Amino acid sequence: MALNMKTLTQALAKTAAVIEKTVQTTVQEVTGPKPLQDYDLLDQIGSAGPGLAWKLYSAKARGSTLSQQYPTVCVWFLDKRTLSEARVRAGLSKAAEDAFFDIIRADAARLVRLRHPGVVHVVQALDESKNAMAMVTEPLFASAANTLGNVENIARVPKELKGMEMGLLEVKHGLLQIAETLDFLHNNARLIHRAISPENVLVTSSGAWKLGGFSFAISADQTSGDLANVQAFHYAEYDVEDSVLPLQPSLNYTAPELVRSKASSPGCSSDIFSFGCLAYHLIAHKPLFDCHNNVKMYMNNLTYLSNEAFSSIPPELVPDLQRMLSANESFRPTALDFTSSPFFRDDTRLRALRFLDHMLERDNMQKSEFLKALSDMWKDFDSRVLRYKVLPPLCAELRNMVMQPMILPMVLTIAESQDKNDFELSTLPALVPVLCTAAGETLLLLVKHAELIINKSGQEHLISHVLPLIVRAYDENDARIQEEVLRKSVSLAKQLDVQVVKQAILPRVHGLALKTTVAAVRVNALLCLGDLVHTLDKHAVLDILQTIQRCTAVDRSAPTLMCTLGVANSILKQYGIEFVAEHVLPLLIPLLTAQQLNVQQFAKYMLFAKDILRKIEEKRGVTVTDSGVPDIKPLTFADRSSFRSIKENRWDCLFHGKEQPSMG
Repeated sequence: MALNMKTLTQALAKTAAVIEKTVQTTVQEVTGPKPLQDYDLLDQIGSAGPGLAWKLYSAKARGSTLSQQYPTVCVWFLDKRTLSEARVRAGLSKAAEDAFFDIIRADAARLVRLRHPGVVHVVQALDESKNAMAMVTEPLFASAANTLGNVENIARVPKELKGMEMGLLEVKHGLLQIAETLDFLHNNARLIHRAISPENVLVTSSGAWKLGGFSFAISADQTSGDLANVQAFHYAEYDVEDSVLPLQPSLNYTAPELVRSKASSPGCSSDIFSFGCLAYHLIAHKPLFDCHNNVKMYMNNLTYLSNEAFSSIPPELVPDLQRMLSANESFRPTALDFTSSPFFRDDTRLRALRFLDHMLERDNMQKSEFLKALSDMWKDFDSRVLRYKVLPPLCAELRNMVMQPMILPMVLTIAESQDKNDFELSTLPALVPVLCTAAGETLLLLVKHAELIINKSGQEHLISHVLPLIVRAYDENDARIQEEVLRKSVSLAKQLDVQVVKQAILPRVHGLALKTTVAAVRVNALLCLGDLVHTLDKHAVLDILQTIQRCTAVDRSAPTLMCTLGVANSILKQYGIEFVAEHVLPLLIPLLTAQQLNVQQFAKYMLFAKDILRKIEEKRGVTVTDSGVPDIKPLTFADRSSFRSIKENRWDCLFHGKEQPSMG
């Protein structure tokens, strides 16, 4: 029977595919979903989604082949086993668990397809194994639910979330961003979200507010007949324990038309109601309807909603918020109408944040005028707004060489409040190109703030970015830059290996001390050498003394001489009397005749020299009187014991032919 090669090839290909799939499945069961294979999880930063089931982790890519769009990303992780165990404890069915996982999958699939600045950006799509689900998004800070104090499903709450309370300005800005996203969903994407709530609003690491949670979204383009047949959400008449696996949006934020009948007629106005509930909660710091998924309580609260409930809401927002929360859908404004409220329109600081949102789109003239105004008002912003709302757009604008001199001082001042990790992740990447190219006034500004950058940067960044900046500053001819870099060199030297200091910094300090014609530069160079003494070996200190000798040979001004005395004191502290007597005093003694020293300065020189001589006398045990007669101190008991021990050792050495110990 002839062998059919085509059939055989197809069979082999099919077998190979089955084997490959089996291997992939096996590997996946061992290692987990693909995001867990491609990214290293760092710290859990928050939780999100229905029932806050998703755990959010900051993470870094393992391989260089992955997208480098973000230095860090956010990995969303859902533990199926934990949810399954919780479902069993709550007495819920396996069908409810499967339905919940379908809700999660629907949300993830919709997120991948939706592309808009106001929707959470997916970096790697959802993948799942038998025990877990995971996906990767742009870096996030937390969900709005977390910022309101709901930190369920977070094992160790980050310090940024503990006791956190967002200021009204940050809330305003965030609400404006969500309103714009809703306008896009309703009028461009033609979607009704149906689940606007704190757990589905995400705050990014750069402070932007974005929407997620599209599990229950439906098209707004369905025919009215189809919309009429959309199944209403099922909420219990009384309290039930369904928060473990919520199969419908939170009742606290759901529009009444989606609750009160078997068939609902959702429209864009349903999202506006939910958005109103969200705005109320964020501003009043409590939910408007805290009904525990009890539909009777919900309807009762809605029916008897009074003006008193809005007492904690700014008066200029109350009329708009009441319209948004109207039981009558036709009374509710659109998302765009809401942005025209006096609550937003009359806030100057909010307008500044809005300009920053769109700063890259403006021309340099507009930016320049805005930055002049911002320089007068930005200190009125609270620290969170500065860090998350002001700093990111300013960092993005640093690439604009024309705007750099105006933007850089603000960036560096705001960065002072950042911790080291935050600075390295969010601010330093924007500063690196500036550090590499800075010259003139920009270089001077960076050197003035060098201590900030040095203290907040790790070794790798110090060597690759900060040290070259410092070296370049030494080579500048501008005396102001030279003075500043000499003042900052010690801070950098403390963070670097001694060999690096000796190779890269020390020769340049010597060079400035010897070559400069500016007295202030020479003085700062000598001060720098004095401060570096404690990190250097004796050979390097001898080089410093040689440089000082050359400096004082041509410059015996009082500042130079007093700096020389300061270096001598540093050497005394580090290397002691013998070294100073042998190497420093021969340099200092001739300087005592310098007429440039006033009485007080001369006295300090003499005091130093006399102190050295006195300590030498004490060590020798001899005091020379004014007449030149040595006054030998009697030996103490300890001295006699020591002397006797030395004599015995010497006698032992003579007897056994060994080397004799010194009597000195």
